[in-house]
Amino acid sequence: MKKLALLFGLLFFWGCEDPIDVTLPPLDERLVIDATLWRPVGGSTGNLEVVISRTTDFYATEVPYVTGAAVTLLDAGVTHTATENEAGHYTIEALSVVENNEYMLEVSLDGVRYTAKEHLVLSTPIDAITQGENSLFSGEETEAIVQFTDRPEEGNYYLMDFGYNNLFVTRDKFYNGNQLSFSFFYDEFFPKNTPTTIYLMAIDKTFYTYMQVLIAHSGQDGGGPFATAKSIQRGNIQNSTAPDEFPLGYFRVVERDSFIFTATD
Repeated sequence: MKKLALLFGLLFFWGCEDPIDVTLPPLDERLVIDATLWRPVGGSTGNLEVVISRTTDFYATEVPYVTGAAVTLLDAGVTHTATENEAGHYTIEALSVVENNEYMLEVSLDGVRYTAKEHLVLSTPIDAITQGENSLFSGEETEAIVQFTDRPEEGNYYLMDFGYNNLFVTRDKFYNGNQLSFSFFYDEFFPKNTPTTIYLMAIDKTFYTYMQVLIAHSGQDGGGPFATAKSIQRGNIQNSTAPDEFPLGYFRVVERDSFIFTATD
């Protein structure tokens, strides 16, 4: 099997300049709905996980989660109701997740109804993740060498979540049907001897494009890509009550694989 390699990392700039206080314009507050219906690769049941919050100022250190929403999932005429297990986090477990079904997410909050519809996107498992010996600039980064084999059909898109708000998207334009091997570099603050769960999920082209823009705009700091959004990036969730007042965030239905990576000193 042909193997392709890709090396990438994060580039940091620093200097010895004096700190500068920058006054940023106030941010228009928007609702954020981040929703994933997922099943394991090749499985038949999975979970719905929905996080609801509001955008916050750039320098805020806490995410303003939203409580008291009514969250449901409509599947083949059956309505499932989510439970709020902790502030702003809503879940439904042990759901049937199958191909070709249309799944509709509905969130009702303060008299406003938000909806989105999606179908399952099939994925592939992670072949391996091992610790490498290379670094980037400081010499203190941690290299994670990732391997997975692309599905045989063309036009596959993937999202990887490396934890700590480190996200990466890729498409199979140059490795269709082959094994992809690449290095991801954590910064010097990545904890050693601590298990970190890494996720791989397949996504559709629309969400791939959405995440490309969002990752570029976010900087991936603080409370995730929405907490300090510098621009309005519209997802697939509609405001059925007042269409112009759409929320941020996205609803996706995916297969997902996970791998526990533990770096050593």
